[in-house]
Amino acid sequence: MEKSASARLIEAAYAVLAREGAKGATVRAIEAQAGVPHGSVRHHFGDRSGLILGLVDDLLARDRDRLPEQPEATMARMLGSDRDLTIARYELFLMATRDETLRGRIVSARDELVALAGRAGASPRAARGLVAAVDGFILDGLLRGDHGPSTGLLSALAGDR
Repeated sequence: MEKSASARLIEAAYAVLAREGAKGATVRAIEAQAGVPHGSVRHHFGDRSGLILGLVDDLLARDRDRLPEQPEATMARMLGSDRDLTIARYELFLMATRDETLRGRIVSARDELVALAGRAGASPRAARGLVAAVDGFILDGLLRGDHGPSTGLLSALAGDR
């Protein structure tokens, strides 16, 4: 079954963000990547900002669907098969440092994931710390070109080793 134009725009936006960064993620570049007519972003999302907020909602939905994935599995996926999506995710985080609306949406989404992780038995503080630690390990892996959590850093942090 063929993806809808809005789904193709979401996937294209991730690809362009990962490849070109925030500055290169123009409406025209995203529409070209998606293979949709000019004006499709406006039609489906209102404008570029609406598309960017749609990406955050999509990421939250993807993250919810993966719970309760183990941190090591999350890291392996985010540094491996989902590497471009991971780069796009962190581009969104950087964009949020300059955009109050985007920041609020991302913080709210992360707080929701922390709360969901807390329901699995972790205290809110521990769940938030784990999310932040995983982010740090993933960013380090992206910088170093690692393709998985082969060092066992999460286990070491948890005191398992």
